[in-house]
Amino acid sequence: MERSGRLLLAIETGSEQVALALYDGRVVSECSFDAGREQTATVLPSIRHLLETNRRRLQELGAVAVTTGPGSFNGLRVGMSIAKALSYALDVPLLGVSTLDALAYPHTALGHPIRAFVPAGRGRVVYADYRRHGATWTRDSTLRSVRWEELATGLIERTVLAGALPPEYEARFRNHPAILLPSPAMRQLRPAWVAELAYRRWHAGEHDPVPSLEPIYIHGGGVETVPPVQLPESYGARPGQE
Repeated sequence: MERSGRLLLAIETGSEQVALALYDGRVVSECSFDAGREQTATVLPSIRHLLETNRRRLQELGAVAVTTGPGSFNGLRVGMSIAKALSYALDVPLLGVSTLDALAYPHTALGHPIRAFVPAGRGRVVYADYRRHGATWTRDSTLRSVRWEELATGLIERTVLAGALPPEYEARFRNHPAILLPSPAMRQLRPAWVAELAYRRWHAGEHDPVPSLEPIYIHGGGVETVPPVQLPESYGARPGQE
């Protein structure tokens, strides 16, 4: 079978949970598993297995997407290295997707502000805020690292929290008057969300330079300034659904 030019592989390795997806305008397949600290040994065999299970070949890939973080230093390096190697070897576009953008994306149709977050280790979390401006959603240019108990700091209007919470914070934030907390499954980072965002960019003629694309790392109580990004509205919900 010749390369269709429409099949995209998405890779997410920003935590101990590795996630992969195949996407061609719809979700062909996705998988996730706990790799622990074995991402280096498990990601490539898992990509081969995902392709074989779906009767696809590596040569059919038309683009590769990878999450850029924030996330685990070692995990992000593994995913980025594999994605770049595939992009070079197959001569296909590479697209980086912020982990926080992928977490926020499925909640954009709700219409409420969104605070997407990922664990940063040592009792800390990194978050970014997303707001609707007219017909588009924009990520604030500041990524902040705070302690878990400070995650709701500064929230005034009802805001969707997007990300996986430790059990001890589920009840605390569920009862917070300024927080909308979707079900845990809706707050899980799905590789399909990564793939869909990347696929939109790819078919709009966009891609990232392979040599200069790098992961985002935030340590301690740091604040990282990144370019603001506009997100499309997802199709997973409609305004008024909570």
